[in-house]
Amino acid sequence: MFNFDREERVNKERIRRLANWFKGKKEGPVQIDAELHKVCNLNCIFCAKYNHEINEKNGITVERWLEIVEEATKLNTLVFNIEGINEPPAIPELFFPVINKVKEVGMYGIVTTNGTLWNEEQLRNLIEIGWDRIHFSLHSPIPKIHDYLVEMNGAWKKTINSIKLLNEWKEKLESSRPMLNINICVNKLNYEKLPEMVKLSHELKADYIFTEPLMVYSEAGRNLKLNSDDLSELTTLIQEANKLAQKYGIDNNFATQDKNLEEEIVQNTSDMEFILLKDVKNMDNSLISAPCFKPWDRIAIRYQGLTGHCGYIEEGEDVKEKSLRNIWFGKFFENARKRMIEKNLFSHCHKCVPSDFTQRRRFRRELIQVLNGV
Repeated sequence: MFNFDREERVNKERIRRLANWFKGKKEGPVQIDAELHKVCNLNCIFCAKYNHEINEKNGITVERWLEIVEEATKLNTLVFNIEGINEPPAIPELFFPVINKVKEVGMYGIVTTNGTLWNEEQLRNLIEIGWDRIHFSLHSPIPKIHDYLVEMNGAWKKTINSIKLLNEWKEKLESSRPMLNINICVNKLNYEKLPEMVKLSHELKADYIFTEPLMVYSEAGRNLKLNSDDLSELTTLIQEANKLAQKYGIDNNFATQDKNLEEEIVQNTSDMEFILLKDVKNMDNSLISAPCFKPWDRIAIRYQGLTGHCGYIEEGEDVKEKSLRNIWFGKFFENARKRMIEKNLFSHCHKCVPSDFTQRRRFRRELIQVLNGV
C-alpha cells in the first residue's frame, strides 16, 4: 500500500489555510496550476483542443516560469501542478528546467502526461530529483480503443512502455516516488472496461486510479457521453471495480471519498452550475458555502500569461506583467472571493471539472470539522 504522507500533509495544510481565511486571516495559495504551453502531439476526441486551432505564440518564457516558481515559494505555496491542454514534455527546453526548479525549491510537484514522448533518461530524472506525482492518461485496457480516442496509432504501447520504464527505475533507485496515477476519461467506449482498467493498473503498479467523466467540448465528444442506460450499468461496474481496487490496494476517486462517477455528476458534465449551487443553496453566505474554494486556494496560470483562480478563466491578470503576490492579493482575486461568497458564478463555471467539484465537497466537510473543533 502506497504511503500518502506527503499528500496528507498538503491536504491538512490546505484545510488549515481555508480555516484561517474564514477567520479573516489571509494566507498564500496552496497550489499553482501551470499550463506551460499549448503544444500536444495527440488529438484526443474528448479534449477541449479537439480540432481547434490554438495560437501557441506569445507564451511565457522559461526565464519567467523559473521566476514564477521562486515567487510561489515566497508565498509559501506547497504544490506546483503542471497541467493544461498540452503535453508538458513536448517542449523539453521549457518543461525540464521548470520541474527541476520546482524540486530545487522544495515544492510538491505534479505532472499530467499522455506518456508518449518520454525517454529513459527523462523518466530517471523524475525519480532522481524527487518528483512527487505523475498522472499517465490511459483510457482503455484495449490498445485500439485508446489509440482511437487519442487519434494516434501506437499511443497505447508508448504510454505503457513509459510507465514500465518509470517503474524499472523506481525499483533500481529504491524509490516509491513519483506516485503513479492512471487517469481515465470515462466515456461510451471504455466505461464497461472499468474493472479491467483496475486490473491493468495493478499490473502497472499504479498507486491511484483517477477517473474523470467525459466533458463535452465538441460534437464528436458529445457522441461519447454516457446516456441513462449506460449510467445504470455503470453503477454495477463501479462496485465490481471497487472490489478489485480494494483487493489490490489501489486508492481511487470513483468509489472512495470523492465518488467522481456519481450519476448526477456524470449527467451534468459541461453544465455544472446546477449542482455547484445545489450543494450550498441552504447555507448562509460565507467561505464555507462558496461554490468554489479556488480563489482562496490556488493560482491558475495559462500559457500566454492569463492568471486567475481557475484554468477556465476568460479574464484575469497577466503574470508577465505582475508578480504572483500582487495578483494574489489584488483586485481580481478579491472580487473572485467576494463573488463566490455571494454564490455569483462566473460564465466559465458551467465547465467545472467534476473532480474539482467532488474534491471541494470533501474539503468543505473537513473545513467544517476543523472549525467545529472536531
